[in-house]
Amino acid sequence: MDEEPLSDISRRKEEHIRICLENNVVYDRMSNGLEKVQIRPSSFEELSVNDINLETKFLNKIINFPILISGITGGSKKGKEINEIIGKICQEFSIGMGVGSQRAAIENPELVSTYQVRHIASDIPLLANLGIAQLIDEYNVNDAENAITMIKADGLALHVNIQQEFLQSEGNKDFSNLKKSISQLIKELKYPLIIKGVGSGISKKDAEYLMSLDIYAVDVAGAGGTNWAKIETYRNPDPSIKLMSSEFLNWGVSTAESILNVKSVENKRNIKVIASGGIWTGIEAVKALLLGADYVSLALPVLKAINEGGEKTLRTYLLSYVTEMKCVMALLGARNLKELREINPIIR
Repeated sequence: MDEEPLSDISRRKEEHIRICLENNVVYDRMSNGLEKVQIRPSSFEELSVNDINLETKFLNKIINFPILISGITGGSKKGKEINEIIGKICQEFSIGMGVGSQRAAIENPELVSTYQVRHIASDIPLLANLGIAQLIDEYNVNDAENAITMIKADGLALHVNIQQEFLQSEGNKDFSNLKKSISQLIKELKYPLIIKGVGSGISKKDAEYLMSLDIYAVDVAGAGGTNWAKIETYRNPDPSIKLMSSEFLNWGVSTAESILNVKSVENKRNIKVIASGGIWTGIEAVKALLLGADYVSLALPVLKAINEGGEKTLRTYLLSYVTEMKCVMALLGARNLKELREINPIIR
């Protein structure tokens, strides 16, 4: 693939942000599936919200809540501003954070600072981010480790976004060496690796493959939240892309089903499960944890909160999110994540 001009990469980052804020970029023919998970509150649980402890560990660091802010952006002036707000709030809440794809910084070192947040988020688990398309086409383990060290991250999220690449005017259309590239990276990388989708979910077949790998975690990124196929149709000027069917653009495996697919496979390596894909409320987060996820991750509502009112609005949103989680757990009689996982939800 011909090298893309550096200015175009930064421009694409800005376009993604603008499109997410100005357009309907969520699935409109599929939900995250969590409405099918029924949980029954009790009016006689002798618990206070203050009794609820959601503390857990991610990448060998203690966090107050099993929540990650997924990789959103970087590689531009606007991306730098957003990452610094997210970093500050993640440090305040003691939750994990990922940055957006670091291709821009690898190809232009002047953009490295747009991803750096350690000066304001010294203690949190931090994930670097690269796409499988670049790993197949041009990058190697040195680039992956560079992405990690440039931001002092604790691990790498490798996002697999084949449908998005197919629809992106600059995208890679050849994934014939996908598994070979992943195997090579796992063999050579000295840091924990998370393999994540971008919102189309994990099939049973995919789950069996992923759970056979020597990786730290799988982020299921189920359908029902942000739809990157739709985002690329807004960007791509090709008239044939504009005519893609709604069925194709809304094609995927729901978040709930993706979690169940992963949990149905024997987990010999104790691979962690991150649930993302439209998990934008506290009660949805609790449902995802009940299905077997170890953590939940979110992005689009974070971006919208920052756009609406900066760090103040993001702080308010996350406070509401974790308060709702605690209220739900108190009404279920679960003091902590261990007790929560002993509850069996009804799945319709």
